Amino acid sequence: MPRRYIRLFWLLVALTWLALIAALVNAGFTPDYWLLRRLEGAELSYPTSTVIVFALLGTVELVVAALIVRPWKLKRLWLRLLIAFVLLLAWSVPWMLSAMHQPPVHGMHLLWLLLLDVGLLLALCVVSLVSVLKGLSRRKKARITAP
Repeated sequence: MPRRYIRLFWLLVALTWLALIAALVNAGFTPDYWLLRRLEGAELSYPTSTVIVFALLGTVELVVAALIVRPWKLKRLWLRLLIAFVLLLAWSVPWMLSAMHQPPVHGMHLLWLLLLDVGLLLALCVVSLVSVLKGLSRRKKARITAP
C-alpha cells in the first residue's frame, strides 16, 4: 500500500486525538452538578489533573487501537479489527459499570470509548463484507474458468 495512505491514516488518528482532547477540555468546564448539590454552594475548580489523566488514557487507547488494526496491511484486516474491537469492548465494560454519579470528564471518556467501539464495529462489518464478496467473486471466476 502506498505510503501516502499510511500518512493519511495517521493524520486521521491525529485529528481524532485533537477532537478527543477538545471534548475532554470542554467536559472539564462542565460543572459536576451532583457534586455541587452534595457540597451545597461550594465553588469547584477546573479539574486539570483529571483532564490530563483522561487525555493520556485516551491517547494510549487510540494509539493501541491504531497499532493493532494497522489498516495499511490488508491481509487478515478483519481479524485485527475483531481483536481490537473485543479488547476495547472489554476495556469499556468497567467504565460503563461505573457510570453513575461520575464527573463530566469521566462521562466524556466513556462516550469516547463507546464511539471508538462503534467505529471499530462498523469498520469490521464493512471489511468483512468486502472480504466475503471478494471470496465469492474468486469462487465464481474459478468455476467459470475450470473445464
